[in-house]
Amino acid sequence: MGMNPLKGEILVKLADKDYKCRLTIDSIIRIEDELNEGILQVAQKISIADVRIKTLQVILKYALRGGGNDLQNNDINRIIANTGIVPIAAEVTKMLVAVLQDDSNESNTTSDEVNTQKKNQ
Repeated sequence: MGMNPLKGEILVKLADKDYKCRLTIDSIIRIEDELNEGILQVAQKISIADVRIKTLQVILKYALRGGGNDLQNNDINRIIANTGIVPIAAEVTKMLVAVLQDDSNESNTTSDEVNTQKKNQ
Protein backbone atom coordinates (compact mmCIF):
# COMPACT_ATOMS: atom_id res chain seq x y z
CA MET A 1 0.00 0.00 0.00
CA GLY A 2 1.89 3.05 -1.27
CA MET A 3 1.49 6.41 0.43
CA ASN A 4 1.25 9.64 -1.52
CA PRO A 5 2.19 12.51 0.81
CA LEU A 6 1.29 15.00 -1.92
CA LYS A 7 -2.32 13.83 -1.58
CA GLY A 8 -2.17 14.12 2.21
CA GLU A 9 -1.86 10.38 2.77
CA ILE A 10 -0.08 9.18 5.86
CA LEU A 11 0.49 5.73 7.34
CA VAL A 12 -0.31 5.43 11.04
CA LYS A 13 0.03 2.54 13.45
CA LEU A 14 -3.07 2.00 15.57
CA ALA A 15 -3.64 -1.05 17.79
CA ASP A 16 -0.63 -2.80 16.22
CA LYS A 17 -2.03 -2.38 12.70
CA ASP A 18 -0.98 0.02 9.95
CA TYR A 19 -3.72 2.16 8.43
CA LYS A 20 -3.60 4.55 5.52
CA CYS A 21 -5.17 7.86 6.50
CA ARG A 22 -6.02 10.93 4.48
CA LEU A 23 -7.55 14.24 5.46
CA THR A 24 -8.99 16.21 2.56
CA ILE A 25 -10.41 19.71 2.61
CA ASP A 26 -13.89 18.16 2.59
CA SER A 27 -13.06 15.94 5.56
CA ILE A 28 -11.57 18.90 7.46
CA ILE A 29 -14.78 20.87 6.87
CA ARG A 30 -16.79 17.91 8.18
CA ILE A 31 -14.54 17.67 11.25
CA GLU A 32 -14.96 21.39 11.93
CA ASP A 33 -18.74 21.12 11.52
CA GLU A 34 -19.02 18.06 13.75
CA LEU A 35 -16.81 19.53 16.48
CA ASN A 36 -18.08 23.08 16.02
CA GLU A 37 -14.49 24.29 16.12
CA GLY A 38 -11.84 25.32 13.60
CA ILE A 39 -9.17 22.76 12.71
CA LEU A 40 -6.38 25.06 13.91
CA GLN A 41 -8.08 25.40 17.30
CA VAL A 42 -8.43 21.62 17.46
CA ALA A 43 -4.75 21.13 16.61
CA GLN A 44 -3.72 23.69 19.22
CA LYS A 45 -5.80 22.01 21.92
CA ILE A 46 -4.33 18.61 21.10
CA SER A 47 -0.83 20.08 21.28
CA ILE A 48 -1.43 21.22 24.87
CA ALA A 49 -3.20 17.98 25.89
CA ASP A 50 -6.60 19.68 26.10
CA VAL A 51 -8.46 17.15 23.98
CA ARG A 52 -11.62 15.12 24.32
CA ILE A 53 -11.91 11.52 23.21
CA LYS A 54 -14.80 12.59 20.95
CA THR A 55 -12.38 14.94 19.15
CA LEU A 56 -9.93 12.11 18.53
CA GLN A 57 -12.73 9.82 17.39
CA VAL A 58 -14.09 12.36 14.89
CA ILE A 59 -10.67 13.11 13.38
CA LEU A 60 -9.82 9.41 13.18
CA LYS A 61 -13.17 8.62 11.56
CA TYR A 62 -12.64 11.03 8.68
CA ALA A 63 -8.92 10.32 8.32
CA LEU A 64 -9.37 6.55 8.27
CA ARG A 65 -12.31 6.69 5.89
CA GLY A 66 -10.35 9.10 3.67
CA GLY A 67 -7.61 6.47 3.54
CA GLY A 68 -10.06 3.91 2.20
CA ASN A 69 -10.87 2.12 5.47
CA ASP A 70 -14.53 1.19 5.92
CA LEU A 71 -14.83 1.73 9.67
CA GLN A 72 -17.79 2.70 11.82
CA ASN A 73 -17.75 4.61 15.13
CA ASN A 74 -17.71 1.39 17.18
CA ASP A 75 -14.65 0.19 15.19
CA ILE A 76 -12.88 3.47 15.86
CA ASN A 77 -13.79 3.31 19.55
CA ARG A 78 -12.26 -0.16 19.69
CA ILE A 79 -9.08 1.12 18.00
CA ILE A 80 -8.86 3.95 20.55
CA ALA A 81 -9.38 1.52 23.46
CA ASN A 82 -6.81 -0.95 22.14
CA THR A 83 -4.21 1.71 21.29
CA GLY A 84 -4.53 4.06 24.26
CA ILE A 85 -5.41 7.72 24.44
CA VAL A 86 -1.88 9.15 24.47
CA PRO A 87 -0.66 7.13 21.44
CA ILE A 88 -3.89 7.97 19.58
CA ALA A 89 -3.41 11.68 20.33
CA ALA A 90 0.17 11.43 19.01
CA GLU A 91 -0.98 9.79 15.76
CA VAL A 92 -3.79 12.32 15.30
CA THR A 93 -1.23 15.09 15.83
CA LYS A 94 0.98 13.57 13.10
CA MET A 95 -2.00 13.52 10.75
CA LEU A 96 -2.89 17.13 11.46
CA VAL A 97 0.70 18.30 11.05
CA ALA A 98 0.95 16.44 7.74
CA VAL A 99 -2.17 18.09 6.37
CA LEU A 100 -1.68 21.57 7.84
CA GLN A 101 2.00 22.17 7.12
CA ASP A 102 2.91 24.18 4.05
CA ASP A 103 5.56 22.35 2.06
CA SER A 104 5.39 24.64 -0.93
CA ASN A 105 8.70 25.88 -2.28
CA GLU A 106 7.18 29.17 -3.33
CA SER A 107 8.89 32.18 -1.84
CA ASN A 108 6.87 34.22 0.59
CA THR A 109 6.46 37.78 -0.56
CA THR A 110 7.08 40.27 2.23
CA SER A 111 5.16 43.51 2.57
CA ASP A 112 8.33 45.43 1.54
CA GLU A 113 8.51 43.43 -1.69
CA VAL A 114 4.84 44.11 -2.38
CA ASN A 115 5.35 47.86 -1.80
CA THR A 116 8.39 47.85 -4.09
CA GLN A 117 6.39 46.04 -6.79
CA LYS A 118 3.57 48.60 -6.52
CA LYS A 119 6.01 51.52 -6.81
CA ASN A 120 7.57 50.03 -9.94
CA GLN A 121 4.22 49.66 -11.75
